[in-house]
Amino acid sequence: MRTDQDAAQAERIALAYRRLANAMILSTLREISKLDKLDESVACPQEVPEIDFIESSRIDPWCELAGVEPEVVRRAARRLMDASLC
Repeated sequence: MRTDQDAAQAERIALAYRRLANAMILSTLREISKLDKLDESVACPQEVPEIDFIESSRIDPWCELAGVEPEVVRRAARRLMDASLC
């Protein structure tokens, strides 16, 4: 392969990873937004695995791949939680 083809292929792969990371973040945020449909037995947001994931550093690499700041994702998740639980 030529050098320009290698660069184009590397860009396509990077774009695919960014899309995957975006999809994973959006999917997690969608799940969080559905919390109002959960049983009343979930009294505390910390009991929800999605929140544990968002609040942990495990999301940082996905945010980096997606090109977003982890704190932006965390704030969005908190807003969704506040809107669905209050």
